[in-house]
Amino acid sequence: MKRKLFALVLCLVTAAFLFTSAGADEADQAVTFSLQQAVDYALENSAAIKLANTAVEKAEVGYREAKSAYDKAKEAGDLSREERMMMSSEMRFESHKLAEGYYKEMADMGRTLAKAGREQAIETVKMAVQNAYFNLLFAKEKAGIQKSVLDSAEKDMDIANKKYELGMVSQVDVLSSEAALESARLGYNTALRDLEYQEMSFNKTLGLPLKTRVNLTDSLTHEEPPEADLEEKVALALQNRYEVIAAKEQYRVNELNHKLTLGWYPENTFITRQARYDMEKSHHQMVSAEQDVELSVKKAYMDMYSAYESINVLGKNVERLQKAYDIARLRYDNGMATSQEVVNALNALNDIKLQHLKAIHGYNLARLQFEASSGIG
Repeated sequence: MKRKLFALVLCLVTAAFLFTSAGADEADQAVTFSLQQAVDYALENSAAIKLANTAVEKAEVGYREAKSAYDKAKEAGDLSREERMMMSSEMRFESHKLAEGYYKEMADMGRTLAKAGREQAIETVKMAVQNAYFNLLFAKEKAGIQKSVLDSAEKDMDIANKKYELGMVSQVDVLSSEAALESARLGYNTALRDLEYQEMSFNKTLGLPLKTRVNLTDSLTHEEPPEADLEEKVALALQNRYEVIAAKEQYRVNELNHKLTLGWYPENTFITRQARYDMEKSHHQMVSAEQDVELSVKKAYMDMYSAYESINVLGKNVERLQKAYDIARLRYDNGMATSQEVVNALNALNDIKLQHLKAIHGYNLARLQFEASSGIG
C-alpha cells in the first residue's frame, strides 16, 4: 500500500514538473505578428464577434416565429363577432397590427440590426487591434529614441569626467552632465515601462496571455494619404454605418405603427398622438444620425491630412536640431562651449524627435480612422 501511495505521489510530482516546464518554454517563445496577421488572429478568436453571431442566429429565429404568426393571422382572416366581443379594444388593435405585418417588420428590424451589429463588432475588433498594434510600435520606437539619448548622455558624462581630470572644465560642467545623464536614464526607464504596458495591452486585445512576448514585423511609416472620393466615402458610410441603419429601421417601423394607429383610432386620441410623436422623433434622429456620420467621415479625412502635413514640418526641425546638437558637441570638444549647452541641444533634439514620432503615430491612427469611417473594411 505504501509503495502504491509513493508511486502515485511520484507520478503527480513528475507531471507537475513537466507541466511547469512546458509552460515556461511556451512563455519564453515569442509570437510574431504582421498587422494583418494580428487582425486575422483577433477576428478568429474574438468573443465579441462570437456573441454577435449568436445574436444574428437569435434574431433569425425571432423573425421566423414572427413571420409564422403573421402568416397564420392572414390565413385566419377577420375576427368573428364572438371573438370581437371577448376582446378589449387594445387586444383587437394588437391583433390588427399582427395581421398587417407590424410585428413581422419589428422582427425584421431586429434581424437587420443584429447583422449590422455583427459588422460593427468586426470593425470594432479590427480598429482595436490596429490601434493596439501601432501603440506598441510607437512604444518600441520611443524606447529606441530614449536609449539613444541615454547613450549620448553617457558619452558626454565620460568626456566631462576626462576633461575635469585634466583641469579643462569646472565641476559645474561635470554636475550638468551628471544631471543630464540621470534625466536620460529616467526617460529610458519610463519608456521601457510604457513599452511593457503597451505589450500587455496588445496581448489583451488579441486575447493572448498578458505576458506573451511579441515581435511586430510592420513599422511606423508615413506614406502619402490614400486617394479618396470623399463624397463616395460619405455615401458608403450612410449606407453601411450601424447608427444610420438603426435610425432608418426605427423610423420605418414607427412610420408603419403611426399608419396603422391612425387607421384604427381617431386622430385626436392619445395613442395616435403618441404614435405620431414616435414617428417624428425617429425621423429627426435619422436625419441627425446621417449628418453626424457625414461629419465624422469629413473630420477623419481632415485629421488624416493635418497629421500628415505636420510630419514634414517636424521632420525638417529634427534635421535642424540634429545639426545644432552636432555643432554644440564639436564646440564643447574644442573648449568653445559648456556642457550645459550640449545638454540643452540634446534635450531639444530629443523633444523634437519624440514630437516627430508622435506625429507619425497620430497619422497612422488618423488614416485607420478614415479608412474605417465608411463602415466597411
